[in-house]
Amino acid sequence: MASEAKSIPAVYTETIEVTPETCKSWMDKRTCNRVPLKRSNIDKFKVILRSGQYRTTHQGFALDWHGCLIDGQHRAAALLETGITVTSQVTYNMDPDTFAAIDGGRVRTAGDFVAQLTEMKQSNSNVYGAALKILSNRLAGLHWTRWTNGRPTAEQLQGWVETWPVSEDRIIRLTAKGKQCHASATGLIVAYRIITETWPEHVADMFFDCIGEASKEFVGRDPRAIYTNTMINVNKGRVSRDSVQQSAQAIKAFNALIAGETIGTLKKMKIGGTKVIEDRKTGEEVEQVYLADRYPEVIARTVEVSDQWITRDKLVLFD
Repeated sequence: MASEAKSIPAVYTETIEVTPETCKSWMDKRTCNRVPLKRSNIDKFKVILRSGQYRTTHQGFALDWHGCLIDGQHRAAALLETGITVTSQVTYNMDPDTFAAIDGGRVRTAGDFVAQLTEMKQSNSNVYGAALKILSNRLAGLHWTRWTNGRPTAEQLQGWVETWPVSEDRIIRLTAKGKQCHASATGLIVAYRIITETWPEHVADMFFDCIGEASKEFVGRDPRAIYTNTMINVNKGRVSRDSVQQSAQAIKAFNALIAGETIGTLKKMKIGGTKVIEDRKTGEEVEQVYLADRYPEVIARTVEVSDQWITRDKLVLFD
């Protein structure tokens, strides 16, 4: 343990002149910090620099023990673009994990942290981060109407990535499927992870691989075609972000596929509320409370798989 402690360099801070050349070196080593730069923040710092309002404060730049810039990236970009040199505090040898707790000029989203944890492309990590938040709220026992709420920490996201791993290739595939039928990519990822809690991935793929353009291969009431057509008709030519609802609809269609059931359009779950009805005895109008619909459960693996929509030739349903 003692030798391990000695190998970690001591953290220290110094006040130095930070030049554009210094910033270029830092920005070239910014591979560990994948949060995209926000143009409005860079422009804000450029105005401050050009007007002579920049002051040396406790807030400057921070590098981890690998030399990667983990805080101050927007200031560095502004110095590069203006060619101005400033006097600033620079802290060295920070623990790389400190990145999760630093506000680098803008509020980092779940997708930002997931991008750093997984090295995914930002657009893919945004979708994945949103799905992880939904899956976590579901696991916490929250009602489905609250699954999109909350701002997760980097530490929480790190645990969720380990609990619900999804490869970037699969995210890209599900995003493409979502675009084909105007469905939420986040919703498809959520449905995929929930279904694969019960069924092997190759069984889930019988549904997900065959929605979108691939559903045109099916005739009649095949649930994969029904899901595709429902999304296209309901969402009217644009990709919907109704992630929780569409994940539920995907699960209903998957259940029908496995059980060999015939379904019509896939209706959304209703939120609880009140409605006015007429009392049959008195004829008076009264308010009646009704509960929100329940989120669907995935069909159990004990079910007898039907040949109605799929063939079981060479299909191993259980590991």
